[in-house]
Amino acid sequence: MFTNIRRRLVILNTIVFLLVFSILGIWLYVHMQYQLYHDTDEIMVQAQKRAQASRIPSELLQSNDLDPEHDEKITYLFWSDQNEFLGQTPQQSFPLDMASLFKDQSNTQTIRTVSIGDRSYRALQFVYMPKHANTPIIVCLVKSLQDVQRTLHSLMWDITAGIVIGGIIFVFAGIFLAGRALVPIRNSWEKQQRFVADASHEMRTPTAIIHAQTEMLLRHPTHSIEQESPHIAVILKESKWMGRLLEDLLTLARSDSNQLQIEPSFITLDSLLRELAEQFKLLADTKGVNILTELQEPLLLWGDDGRIHQLFTILLDNALKYTPSTGQIKVIGRYQGNSVYISVSDNGSGIAEDELPYVFDRFYRGDKVRSRTEGGTGLGLSIAQWIVEVHGGSIRIHSETNKGTQVELFFPRKKQQTD
Repeated sequence: MFTNIRRRLVILNTIVFLLVFSILGIWLYVHMQYQLYHDTDEIMVQAQKRAQASRIPSELLQSNDLDPEHDEKITYLFWSDQNEFLGQTPQQSFPLDMASLFKDQSNTQTIRTVSIGDRSYRALQFVYMPKHANTPIIVCLVKSLQDVQRTLHSLMWDITAGIVIGGIIFVFAGIFLAGRALVPIRNSWEKQQRFVADASHEMRTPTAIIHAQTEMLLRHPTHSIEQESPHIAVILKESKWMGRLLEDLLTLARSDSNQLQIEPSFITLDSLLRELAEQFKLLADTKGVNILTELQEPLLLWGDDGRIHQLFTILLDNALKYTPSTGQIKVIGRYQGNSVYISVSDNGSGIAEDELPYVFDRFYRGDKVRSRTEGGTGLGLSIAQWIVEVHGGSIRIHSETNKGTQVELFFPRKKQQTD
């Protein structure tokens, strides 16, 4: 799939490149053609003005000494008012039959292009009254466009070569850039595919358990609820677990699509953490785990009360799950510079060093953070990370195997909190 996308991107980008540079090349060629023709026409107009201003006798017009300083390779052709060819200067520039092709029978006195064979010329015809003469003569100025055409031909080859070479370079650059551009898309796609596969796998197990337990109930339709209570308890447990998993999946899906909106307000964080610690102490006492708190008072945080409550529920729940009997969980909260600093630590089994980079991945299969036997869905830390980041904070985890884990959180401290 990504190979086809990459190929399409390269083809599309190359087509756009060729179109853009072809348009620029055409514009450059047309502009240069216009400029060269304009310069040629300007030379001829100036030559016409000099000739008309000179008022020299007609016999001198036909000499090779006519305006040698400004001739600019212009040939002067002369006709009488009776259309009789009088001559040309420089002499023998054109054969007689060829010279007649430059004569404009309409006498429009406009600059025009005359093509003879494979050569083109610019011609300007006007009526001239020589000095000491009673009859006018017709003068036609002719200038070859060979230099102009040579310049335009060279420019055309340069533009074509530039587009071709640039296109080839752009193809290879496009392949490289398209590959770079597709890396995050490929990673996102693979992550999504892995997420869907993991979610399906997680759903398959409880579904199979519920299906098996239900079949067991159907085998004994005459049994009482009390007799089948173990099977019913398993179904209830797995249903609750599936409900929690679906809720977590929905939370992450909404967070990915930016559909979850937070409603921030000032939270008395020390009170919230103290209340949560008291709630978890009921479970911790049954396990022989001690929960300690060191909280600065008052400790204010600008955030969504519900999401912050969910965040620390996840962290305390994880800490309690993986802390053995006689273990300890410690919650620290204080202002630290321009941040609100929170630490949740335990002296439990810890996380292996090679697993730490992946603890926030959804459904990561670590022994500690993704153990389904402890009742977790494997999505808690992913949700926790999202909650922290959506509040503009950061989260870090430090852990050593058999020594414990520390989760550090930093939230921005609002100005009102410093008053």
